Amino acid sequence: MYKVCKKCGQKFETEDIFLAKTKFVGVQSFAPYNLLSLELRDCSCNTTLARRLPILNNNKNLKPLLV
Repeated sequence: MYKVCKKCGQKFETEDIFLAKTKFVGVQSFAPYNLLSLELRDCSCNTTLARRLPILNNNKNLKPLLV
C-alpha cells in the first residue's frame, strides 16, 4: 500500500495510482535545510496529502524531481 487518506480511507495501492487519482496542489521546499521537498496533492475528499521529493540541485531555483 503506497498511501491511505486518513479522512476518507481511500487507498492508493501504488505511487502511479496516487498520482492519477489526486490533484496537484504545489510543492513545499525545505531547502537548503533539508534534502527533500513535499509535493502536496488533494484527495477526492479535499484532504491534502503529501509525498516526499528529492531535490535535484542546490541553486536558488530549486526544482523537485517529479517522477
